[in-house]
Amino acid sequence: MASSRSVLGAVVVVATMVVSLGVAVPSSSASGSSAFCAAVKTYKPSTAPTSINAKSYHAWAKSLLPFYEKLASVAPSSKSKQELNKLVTILKYEANSTSLTGLESYITANTAAWADGLKALISAFTSCAY
Repeated sequence: MASSRSVLGAVVVVATMVVSLGVAVPSSSASGSSAFCAAVKTYKPSTAPTSINAKSYHAWAKSLLPFYEKLASVAPSSKSKQELNKLVTILKYEANSTSLTGLESYITANTAAWADGLKALISAFTSCAY
């Protein structure tokens, strides 16, 4: 569980750096000023859970949820919107899960959906680099 979600943290940090440092990624100035890009720039990293238990993971997922809901609502394409909505659905479950065993099962069952959502997120993040 911890390793699969560590990837999330790394992806968000790298994507935020790409956006903030302006790495040379082809994009138009219009895409860099979109509502999605503005939402990306508001990201404030949340601290990952310090212990492996349902309560700390629940709090972490709950802290990420508003950011992902915002990203999904202003996604740059219907495909990325669909994939980000999958991430929101997964985070909603995780934010409300009270059983560590159930949470682990859910994460395992949704690994492919999570990976697809992260790919869409990375693609959308790179459209903001300028």
